[in-house]
Amino acid sequence: MKSLRDLFPLLLTVSLPLAANGAGMPEWDEIASLPNKLGVAGPFAGVHKNALIVAGGANFKEPIWQTEKVWYDEIYALTKKGKGYQWHNAGKLPRKTGYGATVSTPNGIVCMGGNDGTNTFKDAYILVWNPRKKSITAKEFPSLPQPCAYGQAVYLDGKIYLAGGQSDNPLDSAMKNFWMIDTKSKNPKWEELKPWPGPNRAFNLLAVANNGTADCIYLMSGRRQNRDKVQFLTDNFEFNPDTGRWKDSLKMPFSRMAGTAIQSGKHEILVLGGADGSLWHKAPGLGPEHPGFPKEAWRFNAKTGSWQSAGPIPANHVTTIPVRWQRNIIIPSGEVRPRIRSPKIWSIRTGR
Repeated sequence: MKSLRDLFPLLLTVSLPLAANGAGMPEWDEIASLPNKLGVAGPFAGVHKNALIVAGGANFKEPIWQTEKVWYDEIYALTKKGKGYQWHNAGKLPRKTGYGATVSTPNGIVCMGGNDGTNTFKDAYILVWNPRKKSITAKEFPSLPQPCAYGQAVYLDGKIYLAGGQSDNPLDSAMKNFWMIDTKSKNPKWEELKPWPGPNRAFNLLAVANNGTADCIYLMSGRRQNRDKVQFLTDNFEFNPDTGRWKDSLKMPFSRMAGTAIQSGKHEILVLGGADGSLWHKAPGLGPEHPGFPKEAWRFNAKTGSWQSAGPIPANHVTTIPVRWQRNIIIPSGEVRPRIRSPKIWSIRTGR
């Protein structure tokens, strides 16, 4: 098995800008549908060697309102074929897993933690796509400091940062954790960094943007158990890797827990989905009548510290991981209403 130094000889930031600025409304196109016709929530997702990888995740089999959640280990790879796309059954994960954290790197997709409904995991591995064999190989990677699901990670300057998540199934196990691993090190290992100056959380957002002086990491939203109540968070914290310091940034207009946040310009983060908690307590009674999550995108400008609406969106997929592929943002599958997943793969063009 190759060492991490072999796998990561030269690392660049994962947060490459899609455009010089964030002008224009995002344009959405449905480019494919996951082979699992019901779709999944909580998949590992990323891009390697120009293939979109979607692996694992969980859903409810039909009849959806009468079944228990099921976890998966299938790995699917989507590649370009002519003017269209083609799916490949690329292998299986080491175990059935969903709701872990993922980052794309030049040498593979790093998958971290997750759960299977009974256990929460701390192991990690790298999924490597072989374009010739149309298959995936899982290579070892240092395990997390402790089990973690429902957290988020980013990849910046050869380092992976992971924040938030749960160490067990109940929400009251949500953590105040901030971990980093330098994959350029001769002996890469996870370090526990000083966490953000706010409460513990899971289902948070994490993204990178430049604040005018440095590329920074932004931790936003999420939810936590506050005694007997669930708290829906709207806070926003900036971490500067150059100084190692956190500071408060402008709060979100609404909670966007379990949402999709990704850099869309040098100074801009685009939040393309998430739950606001407004129907949280009504969801069990609504059942199939649940209208879904708010269909509005938001932009955060890290340089000015300001939020603005990015307009209406055709779909709001939560508990999935946004990635960049062929210069666009990809939203792969995810949950669109409680218990309901979508198999749709959306390609989003920004910054016209």
